[in-house]
Amino acid sequence: MFVPLALLALGCTSPPAQELAPSGATTGNAAVNAAPAAVAPPVWPAPGSPLRVLPAPPVVGTLLLDAGHGAAGNSGNTNWRCEAEGDAMRRITDGVADAMGNTGLAVRRTRPDGAHVAYPDRLAASRGADWLVSLHSDSRAGSGPYVHPTTGCTVAADAAGFSVLWSDEGAAPLVARRRAFAYAVARRMIEAGFLPYPGLDYGGLYEGDVLAPGVFVDRHAPAKRIMLLRRPPVPSVIVETHQAWDPADAAHWEEPATWAAFGAAVHAAITDVVALTPK
Repeated sequence: MFVPLALLALGCTSPPAQELAPSGATTGNAAVNAAPAAVAPPVWPAPGSPLRVLPAPPVVGTLLLDAGHGAAGNSGNTNWRCEAEGDAMRRITDGVADAMGNTGLAVRRTRPDGAHVAYPDRLAASRGADWLVSLHSDSRAGSGPYVHPTTGCTVAADAAGFSVLWSDEGAAPLVARRRAFAYAVARRMIEAGFLPYPGLDYGGLYEGDVLAPGVFVDRHAPAKRIMLLRRPPVPSVIVETHQAWDPADAAHWEEPATWAAFGAAVHAAITDVVALTPK
């Protein structure tokens, strides 16, 4: 979802490529770096934390999974393979939903088919749920993005990992529940072996929390704050699942094992929040 302003001029319109181009190739655009001699893969999962499916007891409730973007005029970023974020997130969300079939949760999706869904309609759907998780990917500058010489799409390394976004806007009881949910999701993802992103490219748009690695609160200008973070009547978070411009980081999120580990982490986070909620 996040696109650094300095990179908005990088085009991403050509067909997907199956592999990276030879090192040292150029695009003919003087403003774009040549491909580096080698792109180091991200450290994924975190050192010493093998990706795993966390155990958690069944829990009753409804989880709304939102595949980010996919609204009219809002396709999101374009990943290293020239695929729109909205399309990639719908595929990943479908995989996560299927992996959560034995959690006890009723898992619903805002975009169960390929149709565009307006954000007010997603907000309306949240009123029939107990928790909302919106899945996105970030486009981050890292150590130096370059345009793939074959596809014209952006590739970048050294900015891998997930982040969990939330909003502190609204009534205090709901804000407290949102924060608890954001903390729980990030904590459980790290426990499952996912790598938290430190937020180096976020600038003043999101504020990190020193007590919770990978957790950030929305600090956009008030008129630009994110609807699905601040307006649902239930605890809601956005999970920026990975760095869309990093081939290795993106590849992990195409694997059913990753969908299962993430789904189990969300399930475990919900059980944590339920245990803390007064009866």
